[in-house]
Amino acid sequence: MTATAVTIRPAAAHEHEPAARLLADAFAHDPLVRAATARASAPNAARAAIFRTSLSTTLDQGGTVLVAVDEGTLLGAAIILDPSRGRLRTLAGRVRAGGRFLRMLPLLGRRGLTLLNDADRASRRHAPGDPHHVLTAVGVTAAARGRGIGRSLVEATVDRAREQGNSWGVRLETENSENVDHYRRWGFDLAASVAVRPVTVHVMVHPVREAGSA
Repeated sequence: MTATAVTIRPAAAHEHEPAARLLADAFAHDPLVRAATARASAPNAARAAIFRTSLSTTLDQGGTVLVAVDEGTLLGAAIILDPSRGRLRTLAGRVRAGGRFLRMLPLLGRRGLTLLNDADRASRRHAPGDPHHVLTAVGVTAAARGRGIGRSLVEATVDRAREQGNSWGVRLETENSENVDHYRRWGFDLAASVAVRPVTVHVMVHPVREAGSA
């Protein structure tokens, strides 16, 4: 898939760390990330740890990382969690994920870690009942904004759900109210808005097939 000469493809192993750093930069002004790192002694390191942990946890649970590349330059990235592939694998993945996030405690502090956990729980409470993909994070570099790369990454995630018969669709969350209209234009519906002080978690979903058919 291409957009303005940009190729969207799965990330190679050596691109995982650059993708995490790109997302950390892209989310520097995100309300949730800012609140979670507000009391961190090293906010930049804390922010990088959040996305490094999210990326490695998603891959560990069978998800994928997509990147947008133009002539070898990384311009965007998306972290996508695929539908669960077996209860035991899901439980084991959650245990390992919990361990990884606990290791961020010295960087984020208890308040920051609790906020991230509460936001995730709020999103999962309003998740579709059928197996579905989760777009955990998507971002582009500052220099590449306005080229439609973010939308292409989102559309690639929706395409991934369409191609996999076990997926009802895509779920994402955003704490930036300005993003809600963007995602609506891209086919997402607002499932719920949940106050998780000091932010509001907007849970959005994009069905690709009827409920119960996945």
